[in-house]
Amino acid sequence: MGRTMYSWLLLVSLATAAEPLEDGTLLFLENCSSVVQRSTNSTVGHVAIVMHEERQPWVYEAIPGGVRRVTADEYYAELSRLNVRKNEDHQIRAFALRPERPFTAAERQAMRQYLEEQIGRRYSVKNYVRGEEGRGIHCSELASQAMNASGRYQWEHCYSINPSHLQELIDPTYRDAAVVDLPTVAEETWCQRSQRRWDHIRTWCAWSCGEALSFCR
Repeated sequence: MGRTMYSWLLLVSLATAAEPLEDGTLLFLENCSSVVQRSTNSTVGHVAIVMHEERQPWVYEAIPGGVRRVTADEYYAELSRLNVRKNEDHQIRAFALRPERPFTAAERQAMRQYLEEQIGRRYSVKNYVRGEEGRGIHCSELASQAMNASGRYQWEHCYSINPSHLQELIDPTYRDAAVVDLPTVAEETWCQRSQRRWDHIRTWCAWSCGEALSFCR
């Protein structure tokens, strides 16, 4: 039943997903973080936000390597590469939620400025766990703070907002979720996969050690 419903959703939303991503579009990911999904009792494990610069859509997100921005095309390609060796039930799925009412030029500028200032900031879930402001930032905290920067939203305690909660908060002012059709990518060589895997492990090890120490302060 679940797969049938997903197939139906895919068919009815692909046309919408193919539309250009507007500033303030949120990208929610499923099957990307079992820890987040279990702790929040949700299928959603991550969220990122899209802003444009000279007509180029950029994806801003907070991940263990820190806050970064990457082009939408490269972001989708990264997800596709992660899915290459996964079966259908365990593949990462991306959904785009677009604002019902476009953000104004002033709102977009404020959001973009906030996000640019966050690039390189340390990723941390300590804020969420302890329920207080911290030096680091997590994915839904970044997205919700960026939306607050527009002046259109005034959410409090953004550090306590998880991806699933953010999806609920934006429901009245955002359009329905549209499945993102991820591109087909060539399978990487063993060396490329190994290099990517070790880079991933190093990033996670460095982050987890730093995160553990932060809880001791």
